[in-house]
Formats: sequence, C-alpha cells, structure tokens
Amino acid sequence: MGSLRGKNKSLRRIFIYFLGCMLGFSLLIIGVNYGLLNYALDSKIVYPANYAESFIQKNSATLKGASTITLDMIPDGSDFGVYDVTGNYQYGSFPENGPEHLEKIGQIWKNYENGDSSLSGSEFIYVIQRENEVLLITYPISLQFSDMHLRQAFPKLEALWIGFFGLEMVILILLLSINFGKYLGKKIAVLQQASWNIENQNLDFDLGGSDVCEINQVLDSLYHLRDALKESLLQQWQIKKGKQEQISALAHDIKTPLTIIKGNVELLGETTLDQEQMLYQKYIIENATQIEGYINKLVELSKSETPQGLTLKKVAVKDLLDEIHEQTKGLIIKKNIKLNWQEIDIAKEVIQADQEKLYRAIMNVMGNAVEFTPSQETIAVTVKKKDGELILTICDGGKGFGAQALRHGKEQFFMGDTSRTDHKHHGMGLYIADNIVKQHGGQLVVGNTAQGGLVTITLKV
Repeated sequence: MGSLRGKNKSLRRIFIYFLGCMLGFSLLIIGVNYGLLNYALDSKIVYPANYAESFIQKNSATLKGASTITLDMIPDGSDFGVYDVTGNYQYGSFPENGPEHLEKIGQIWKNYENGDSSLSGSEFIYVIQRENEVLLITYPISLQFSDMHLRQAFPKLEALWIGFFGLEMVILILLLSINFGKYLGKKIAVLQQASWNIENQNLDFDLGGSDVCEINQVLDSLYHLRDALKESLLQQWQIKKGKQEQISALAHDIKTPLTIIKGNVELLGETTLDQEQMLYQKYIIENATQIEGYINKLVELSKSETPQGLTLKKVAVKDLLDEIHEQTKGLIIKKNIKLNWQEIDIAKEVIQADQEKLYRAIMNVMGNAVEFTPSQETIAVTVKKKDGELILTICDGGKGFGAQALRHGKEQFFMGDTSRTDHKHHGMGLYIADNIVKQHGGQLVVGNTAQGGLVTITLKV
C-alpha cells in the first residue's frame, strides 16, 4: 500500500485547537464571573470595595455634628470608637472584653497619632474631628456581602471569588484534558490495531487511514512493514518447503543403499561365520534397521507442519537400559574401550517416557563418550534411584570438558571446544539429548571428574 493521502490535520493543529478551546472557555468563565459580580454589585447583594469609605465621606457632616455616634451612622461591616483628645476611649462598637481587644483599641489611637491610616492589609482608619472628641472608624476596602450573616460567614469575599474561579479553571482543564485524551486515543487506536495484527502475523489487514498527518505517516510505515514481513514469511515458507522436499527426497534415496546393505548382510548369514563374525553381523542388521526407522521418521517429519511431540507410555527402566547397554557394547568394539556398567536398585522401576526418544537422547551421550574416550580407557556408567529420581551418570575416559564446553556444550552447533578431541562433529549430540531430557521434565548436567568428562541425566520416576 502506498502513502496515505487526503485532507489531514497535524497534531500541532489539533493541539492549537484544544489550546484555543481552553483560552476561549477561560475567557468565557472570566466574562461570566465578571457579569455575576456586576450583577451582585448593581443589585446591592455585594458592596463594592470603596463602599465604606464613600459612605463615611457622604455622611461626614452628620458624624461631626451628632451629639452621640450610633452604629447605624456608620457603614455595614465597619466599627467605630470615640476618644477624648488625650486618647481615652469613651465608647463605640469596638469590643472591650479581653486583653487583645483592649490592645486593639490602644493600637487604633496610636496609629491615629502617628498619622497611619492603615490598620491591617485591608482594614483602614477614617478620622473625624469632633468637638473635644475624635471619632475613629475602622472600615474595610474589599468586597463585602450586604447581608450580615453572609458577611460573617464569608468575610473575605475576594478570596472566595478567586478560589471559585480557580476551581472553575481546574475543572475546565480536567474536562479538556480528558476530552483531548479520548480524541487522541481514538486516533491512535488504528495504530494499536495494526501493531496487534502484525504481532499476531495477521498480515491481510487493511485499516484504511486516519485524518491526522503524523498518525498516517506511522500507519503508512506499518503498512510497508506488513508488506515486507508478508514477503519475508512467504520466502521463508518457500525455502522451508524446498528443504522439506529435499530432505524427503534424500531420505527416500538413502533407503536404496541401505536396503542393499541389509540384504548383503543377511546373505552373509547364510554363509559359515564364526562367533565374532556373527556378532558383527547382528550389530550391522540391528543398526541398519534402526537407521531405516529414523529415515521413515525423517520422511514423516518433513511432511508435517508441526513438530512431533512426545508419546508417553510406561517404560520399564531395566528394558530400556538393557537395549542401551547392548548398543553401547557394539560401539566400543572397534576402539577396544572397556565398559564399567552398574545398575543399583532399578530392576522393577517404571517411568513415563517416550522410549524411542529417550533411547536416542541417552545414546547420543553414549556416542559422545565413546568418541572422546581413547583406546584401552574405560567408560563408567552408573544408574540408580535416589529421592524419587532416576540418576544416570556417564563418565568417559577422555580429557574432560573445557571451560567453553561447560558453559555452552548443550547449545546447538557448539563446536568451539578443542580440549577433548580433534574429531570433526556437528555440535548436535548434547543439544538433542538435553532437549529430549527437558521434554521429559528431567535435567542434563555436564561436568568433569578425575577420570574425564561427566554427564548426569536426572529423570523423575
């Protein structure tokens, strides 16, 4: 699929759009709050910040000439105190109980004497000179509720308004962020779906395009990746199929010379043979039959799309070991190697196993032991049961495993260790044996003894 085209928008444009929405809604919130504040001021629900000062200035003549000052003469939310010219407090609305209140009464007069009209951050002092008296009025320069109960409940109306405005902005940001996340999530979903299809090798998908430039660019790359992967898998399948056909054909071709070998060995049996020759003939026929079985298996596997699993059955340990013992004796004849074989308390033991594969695994280890053991040396094999496990140890008479072989000897095609032999091999024996033993829930461990290399196979009984 080529590059995706169409009327697309960039992520920058989307971001600017949401930023514009945030700015627009913020201005709307400011406008609504400003309108509500003006409405509250116009309808006298809230007094303006200069309400008290304007009230005092408007009624200053009355406050100068009145014989006695009462609370209804001063603006709401304000207090007053009448002092004599020496600073003695006469009367007023200032609370008089408690040392803190008395200190405040003195502080107000002190500020007056110092010419300081500010009592605190938002509270000020208004001075009216009366006959032989001084009227000091403390008043706020801040927004105030006209209702006394609301004024007492919310004395700092500006803080309340700012807090409410901040809450509105937080809610706005939260809502826009959620909306922005959902919007981008829907746009990115097509990328997630494409990735999932590629991960699961479902390579026939076509999810179309997106209306976001950057997402389209990534999606376009994923489509190219899909096509390349599809082509690669097709090539691999064709190569694999070709190999399977070649293996099947080669295995079929091997049958012809193998049949000839078996036929001629069987003809030898019709001649006069001594005891040793009869033993050699027996080994040839048994191993040729075994090779024939492997070839048939190879043909079956080459035609199968899935790897062959285990066929577990009850296997008598003694019968399996007798077969391995007999085959090992055939392997050591040519090199004149001694075999020390011990079986301890396993005569009646039975395990769940795929006998053919387990036999193959152990014979791979035995084959390695024979290969790495020089002539006239000894291979020691011990089989015993311990703590519910069958333990098979095979110790050869060679040079032992080198450092590399101890770390990597069970890896496929490992041939890097030259400490044991100069023979050419394919690095498959221990790898195959280890895999089969693991399939049976067992463990294969390589190590060394004073005599040579040691392989220990542990299986659950």
